[in-house]
Amino acid sequence: MEAIEQAIRNALAKADAKNPAIRQKVYESAWGAHERSLAANGALDDAERNERRERLKIAITRIEKEAQVTGSVVPAAPAPIVEPREPSLSASRAEPRRNDARIEPTIDAPAAPELGAPELAADRPFTAGNERPDYVQKDRYRREKKERTERKKAKGLTKLLIILALLVVAIAVLWMVATGIINSKPSSVPPSTGNPAASGSHEPLKEGQLPTEGTWIGIFDPSDTTQVSVSGRATANIDGDQVQKYLRIKSPSEADEISFQVGEGVLQQLAGKTALFDIVARTPDGTSTQMAVSCDFGNLGDCGRKRYDVSDASKEYLVQVDFPADKKPSGNGVIRINSDISQAGKVVDIVAIRVQITN
Repeated sequence: MEAIEQAIRNALAKADAKNPAIRQKVYESAWGAHERSLAANGALDDAERNERRERLKIAITRIEKEAQVTGSVVPAAPAPIVEPREPSLSASRAEPRRNDARIEPTIDAPAAPELGAPELAADRPFTAGNERPDYVQKDRYRREKKERTERKKAKGLTKLLIILALLVVAIAVLWMVATGIINSKPSSVPPSTGNPAASGSHEPLKEGQLPTEGTWIGIFDPSDTTQVSVSGRATANIDGDQVQKYLRIKSPSEADEISFQVGEGVLQQLAGKTALFDIVARTPDGTSTQMAVSCDFGNLGDCGRKRYDVSDASKEYLVQVDFPADKKPSGNGVIRINSDISQAGKVVDIVAIRVQITN
């Protein structure tokens, strides 16, 4: 370590020691030479290498303080080298030969920066602490920055894959709902407590006749009004709140009806079966009316015309239909509703329409 300190002092003595940039380059050159020496010495372990680095840092700090205070660095005086003596039988002792031409380790002193040259990045006083020279820190900073960038890219790719997976699942669910594989209307509609009518008449079904099991196929839901149409002066508007929405319909006259389309795919499932259509409806608070329901299923027939007394309590109004087995649907069907047979323009809120195969 003394040898490399002497080399630093000699290099600064030959150069402009007053220039911080020159001193910095000498320190960096010395550090690089020391690191190469440590790497080539395989007999040293990590602890010994770190100890030698710390000793070099202390020496550099000592030299730098001296340069800052005095503006110069005292070169190291060469130590005499004593040559080994040959054994002699003479009682007189030969004087040791001194070699005044001892070779000191040298570090090339960098030339002073040219006038007009850009300021060196290291043109500042050197301080030795627990940090390595600037070029070592810059290299480590570049590596850490690259690693952070790669980690951010990996996280971004993971998030993108998760979003794409969720999007695929959502599209699949929407497709199953649109094709009728999944019923978009939950089957947990409260059981009927009113007087839904039986097929072929306006008499209410007896309590307990509503099937408690089976899969409901959605025909109308307030979230989708694409299958709703009106005729004459009839009106239909979505209303409600966050808890429940409904379609408020109004028929000023007997010819003014609101139609709900029954898809051909649904009718194909009902062909040759007995089906129970369920209309969940009510009137606004404190009112009541009598609505009329009729159906047209094309080749599969119809359901006649039925009347139901509707109050302001949400109830289920049922229509049972036997579909022939020897016929196939030729297109879409339709369910028509007139909100007020008395032609007084009373309104009815349609919460849902669905159908279930009962056999």
